[in-house]
Amino acid sequence: MRSVDLRAEKRGHARDFHSTSTFWVAVAALFLLTPFSINNFYQGRPFLGAGSLAIVGILAFNAWSITRGRYYSSFTLLGLVPAVLFFLAFSLNKQGIVGALWCYPAAISFYFMLPERKAWIANVALLAVAIPQAWVVLEPPLAARVAATLFAVSAFPAIFVRVIDGQQRRLEEQAVTDPLTGLANRTLFRGTLEQAIQQNHRTGAPMTLVSLDLDHFKSINDTLGHDAGDAVLRGIGDLLNRRIRRADKVFRLGGEEFLAILYGTDAEVGRRVAEELRDAIGSLPLLPDRSVTVSVGVAALRPGEDWVEWMKRGDENLYRAKSAGRDRVAA
Repeated sequence: MRSVDLRAEKRGHARDFHSTSTFWVAVAALFLLTPFSINNFYQGRPFLGAGSLAIVGILAFNAWSITRGRYYSSFTLLGLVPAVLFFLAFSLNKQGIVGALWCYPAAISFYFMLPERKAWIANVALLAVAIPQAWVVLEPPLAARVAATLFAVSAFPAIFVRVIDGQQRRLEEQAVTDPLTGLANRTLFRGTLEQAIQQNHRTGAPMTLVSLDLDHFKSINDTLGHDAGDAVLRGIGDLLNRRIRRADKVFRLGGEEFLAILYGTDAEVGRRVAEELRDAIGSLPLLPDRSVTVSVGVAALRPGEDWVEWMKRGDENLYRAKSAGRDRVAA
């Protein structure tokens, strides 16, 4: 069965999460790290003070970029992470166990600011820097404890993020998928139409809507029950999953109404696809004592149309097919 293509949506949600987290980590660092930086200068540790202020500065730049609508995870990985690692190594060398304590919030914060794979890279680098340094400057029993807790602090957020990501993927799929047919629901419908129009503007590729509505569906529910009606809808959803190209988009808009967006398809080919679908649905053995038919409206995108006008023409053609006697295609 066709799964709804959510990669772009997932990337968008991930950017929102990491950019928001990075912003608030920067705010927290401004209030929590700045006093330590000032204290390091006061205590005669200018390198530690300058290093911690540099980290606050990078985080502040990230926060400023986020307020401007931009978030660069690669800048965090290639700019902030090396600065943090350098600071931790220097702090461990100069402060011993006090420096080791700074490794723990750093390990956790990487998972808030970076995508999972980049967070893994950052934490592996942190372990590679901090653990050997701990064995150099600390007594072996204490260094072993630092190493063990660092592994745990790195592993637990990784497990947490993996579980949360899995749950988020399932929730996103449930939010945009019709549970009865497995097709996309109305959630992404408008955005998908607008993207198709933009693609047409950029490339000139034709786009066609195919609107399908089951004929006399209410009578199926009234005479045979809603279980039979649901079985019909599932059967049609399965057929659309199999017959529509994976590059195209198929939606169940609600009730007995379905819609397909055919990319790179003009009106003539769209009508031919619609006729094939109408014929295939009419041939399905969905009910034991009757056939199920659909009326279909086809509308190729016209220059200058927005998604509302495009959709309206598809609906008008669908109503024409209904008015002309059903079980037919109107374009």
